[in-house]
Amino acid sequence: MAQVGWVYLDDFGGRHRIGLYHSDRAGHLLLHCDARIVQVDFSVKESRIYSFFVEDELCEVYVYKEKVGFSYDFQVNKTVDTPRNRLRKADERRNRKYMAILVTGLVLVVSCVFFGLRWYNHRQAEKRIAGTGLTSRLTPENEQRLRAGGRSAVARLVLVEVALSRQVFYGFTTEANDQVSGRFYVPDTGQIILPNGFPLHDRDAFAVHYLPSEPQIHRVDFDLPTDQTLAVYLEEARLAEVQAHPSATAGHGLCVAKLTLRHKGWRRLADLIFQTALPHQNLHNNRESYQRLLRDPEFANLLARECWDQ
Repeated sequence: MAQVGWVYLDDFGGRHRIGLYHSDRAGHLLLHCDARIVQVDFSVKESRIYSFFVEDELCEVYVYKEKVGFSYDFQVNKTVDTPRNRLRKADERRNRKYMAILVTGLVLVVSCVFFGLRWYNHRQAEKRIAGTGLTSRLTPENEQRLRAGGRSAVARLVLVEVALSRQVFYGFTTEANDQVSGRFYVPDTGQIILPNGFPLHDRDAFAVHYLPSEPQIHRVDFDLPTDQTLAVYLEEARLAEVQAHPSATAGHGLCVAKLTLRHKGWRRLADLIFQTALPHQNLHNNRESYQRLLRDPEFANLLARECWDQ
């Protein structure tokens, strides 16, 4: 006699024992659940299916006729129309709905993050482009075009007062003798500081890069002043050194300015120009940056050696 058993755990944690006895010779079959007989059948010698309920679940035991003997299987039928399966399908539909909402929300969040980062990177690229220069129609894409096929010229800046407000006009001439100009607004009063950290002087000149086919796409680069503008910066640094140290000679101030330009670069001239400014007045070039310049051991020795008798 064949004897088979299964343990079924329902959705609420209940434990049920299902068993089957099947006579080898007569074929009589007995099916029980939790020590209770649920079905009896006689002369079972072919494949059959037996259905019964455990709580509110429709369960099925399969008897398969094999070449030699029988095999048995137990399953819960979750497709047939029963009250429990209707509830299950309703739960599945609700879960699919929640899952769709969750996936849609996740896709929206990821999309927002992606496009937000893309927008942020684009804005950062635009800020980087404009950080040290004056730009016109210079998107990151146009910057690549400018880098690949741009031409150089010299742009001059002119400070103009118009209707009680101040504007800075600039202009340059292309290789094709086209005149290109632009303007930008500045505070109505006070000293005008360019992005390179230096005060604006009338007729200051800087390199400008433009597209020959579209010269309105250009960038005035304040990090590339002309020699004439560098001479203005040098003179202003000398005057600031003389005014801050009235007991020193004019020659000493010029020597300090020239050594700074030669050994520290033209940008450090701004430390001399703003050597009396407080940090809150000028974040980058001020009294503290000037003191750091003078405390540099190598530069201090150079000043003592070259400028002591000036």
